[in-house]
Amino acid sequence: MRKRDEKKLIALEQAAFDLVQENGISQLSISKLAKRAGVSVATAYIYFENKSDLLGHLYQSVREQLIDDVPTPAENVAVTEQFAQVMRGYAQNFAQAPKELNFMAALAANPEYLPEAMQTDTTLLGPAMLTVIKRAYLQKQLMTDNVDLIVAQALEPLQWLYQARAQHQVKVQTIELDELIAMATRAIFKS
Repeated sequence: MRKRDEKKLIALEQAAFDLVQENGISQLSISKLAKRAGVSVATAYIYFENKSDLLGHLYQSVREQLIDDVPTPAENVAVTEQFAQVMRGYAQNFAQAPKELNFMAALAANPEYLPEAMQTDTTLLGPAMLTVIKRAYLQKQLMTDNVDLIVAQALEPLQWLYQARAQHQVKVQTIELDELIAMATRAIFKS
């Protein structure tokens, strides 16, 4: 059995991000991926069983990078400040990885391309934000206890803003991020 080469794996991953951004998920194939990465199709199959396996692997990796690795804020600050800290953590990750953000959004919109076990886990809600929402709920500070509405008022607009700006190769300004966080805070938290 052939040995896995980290450089080839990285080339395959980057090729997948590029191809999805350029042509969409439906046009991605292992042969196109291999060609873009500069490896043989047989080599690509050493790393991934099929397209679904590739997408699942990459989605999990990107989710960890963009969402799951956002730090959970300390409890000793106001819950609205905790919320702002988490939003800034997402924003920083989104700004640093625009191709990965686009990839994750494309899969969230087309979960049928993921392995079946992953198709229901395409939310932007990560551990840090969930912790802040739970804290706010226990303090009776939320306008709603519907987590989907909270995600729709905070994380989805944040994702959209960073994706839209990346498409036009424009950076999100600090004032824009501050305004988005202030608007989401007013929509989610009781005054």
